[in-house]
Amino acid sequence: MLYDLFICHASEDKKSFVRPLADALKAKNVEAWYDEFSLKLRDSIRRTLDKGLKQSRFGVVVLSKAFFKKEWPQYELDGLAEREMKGRDKLILPIWHDVTHDDILAYSPSLAGRRAVLSSEGLEKVVDEILDVVRPQGSPLIVARDIVIEWGLTPPVITDEYWLRVVEASNRLPGFGPTIPDESIWSRWSFPLPPKGETAQNWGERLAWTAMQQDWVADADKTAISVTTPPDRVLSFIADHPGLSEICETYPGLAAEYAPQLTIPGIGGPLESIFEEEYQKSKNEYAQRRVQNSRFGTGLTKDRKPPLCDETWCLRSPTFGNYDSVHVSYQYFGHGMFRPNVAYHDDPDHAFWLLSRASLWIPKKIHDVLLNGMRRWITWLWGPLCEDKDGEWKNFGTLSKVLSEAIDGKPFRWNDEVKDDVLNRIQLSKERMNLPEDVSTILERFLDQRFIENYIKTQRGHRRRNSNSAERRNRVKKRAQ
Repeated sequence: MLYDLFICHASEDKKSFVRPLADALKAKNVEAWYDEFSLKLRDSIRRTLDKGLKQSRFGVVVLSKAFFKKEWPQYELDGLAEREMKGRDKLILPIWHDVTHDDILAYSPSLAGRRAVLSSEGLEKVVDEILDVVRPQGSPLIVARDIVIEWGLTPPVITDEYWLRVVEASNRLPGFGPTIPDESIWSRWSFPLPPKGETAQNWGERLAWTAMQQDWVADADKTAISVTTPPDRVLSFIADHPGLSEICETYPGLAAEYAPQLTIPGIGGPLESIFEEEYQKSKNEYAQRRVQNSRFGTGLTKDRKPPLCDETWCLRSPTFGNYDSVHVSYQYFGHGMFRPNVAYHDDPDHAFWLLSRASLWIPKKIHDVLLNGMRRWITWLWGPLCEDKDGEWKNFGTLSKVLSEAIDGKPFRWNDEVKDDVLNRIQLSKERMNLPEDVSTILERFLDQRFIENYIKTQRGHRRRNSNSAERRNRVKKRAQ
């Protein structure tokens, strides 16, 4: 269904009644098929009328003496009557315009016996009577549609299957927390919906925000709005979607997860003051923890001392909140068991992006920390055993295999197969992220930053610490026996 109702009338009644009626219904967000709204130059009148008759939920029929004398209005009425006879519900809503019961009876006994509204009762009364039928009181979908329209969107009529998808989506879980089926959760750029309630207003508000959220979530995925998007594009994306700016202000922590680049001082646009307020609150909270000698977060810092703020706001801190650069990168690129999925690309893509001038909109001090953290991190590797499984070239995963052998003590050798694997993976990132450099330039930077040596060193360190921990546990166990 494309329309709430079809207005069937004689052209002689436009000025005195029908045009004001159509305008009043439009002001109430009723989607009406009315020739002055719906017919365009060169349209086929018959085909356009048939479309309106077929795809309208109801038909408002303005019965008048002029109507009785016209062929087209009676053609339209016949179409509505045919639909009504084949269905179960009454579709025709009669309005008597300057005619009596006897006039209607002489024209159509069946219409004379149907409840009608009189135009003489006034336009407001007529509109109210129509709304009682078209928009039954207590419908959450009506509430939702009105709210969405107020936000500037143009949704279809409530009988469109679009609203079934909205209702279904309103039951999705937030896109963060324990692992659950993908089809049950919202993807990136989703926020908590209003709580479910027992009233039509409560349900309508939840459905309205579901409809708006579906729009911006789909657009974020389509246009790859993520942690690697320049801040001006992110701010434009937020401003262009009704309701998104307001929900970011309501949930600044989640907004900072989806767009950590906006937390960089001076880059947050309309969110700048809110982010600064949250950062200062976080600083005060962590200062209290240090006074209490709390060990919270000390495993994430570069000197094993307490952090200076929550990790969400570490880019606002001159010292990055005392966090180790690995954890700053970990925070920026969106990882964590119970955090939302924010990254559009894989970690190898992020590594090569940081090596490209495509990332140089990030202030140098922050860029250096992110790059240092990424090259010391172990997640940038690709291969069959990693999360990144899209390689289709002959030597896909060769670097991963050789590094695994090197961790076991075998000397690492840079050979043609390894080089081919790395070059192909850089080419994949170049295509995914539109990196401006050629692959050989990024390869040279990859080698200069010693990603491979850092990987081997980090993994050997993990293995050594795990081995020492196992030995200590065995010693304790033996003493206990």
